[in-house]
Amino acid sequence: MLLISSSCLFYLVIQVNQALQEYKHWQTRESVLEKELQVLREEAKLHQQFLDRLRRNPDFQDEVARKELGYGKPNEWLYRFPEEPTQKNR
Repeated sequence: MLLISSSCLFYLVIQVNQALQEYKHWQTRESVLEKELQVLREEAKLHQQFLDRLRRNPDFQDEVARKELGYGKPNEWLYRFPEEPTQKNR
């Protein structure tokens, strides 16, 4: 009887230990995901601000069109200079 009781107790201790290790793993995973979520929320906020500014500010629209799309005004010359080579390309 004592052997069975001690075997059951030993098995229970092993199971509790495994459960605690799994719990700690999921707590760590949760904290990592919460940090990622915070970063994504901040990024989404910045994108929303950019879109709001793009919708409401014609000067900003012009600036973005010039910079990103290479647009210009009529009778305007656009010059594009080659990018500086990086250390790897030299």
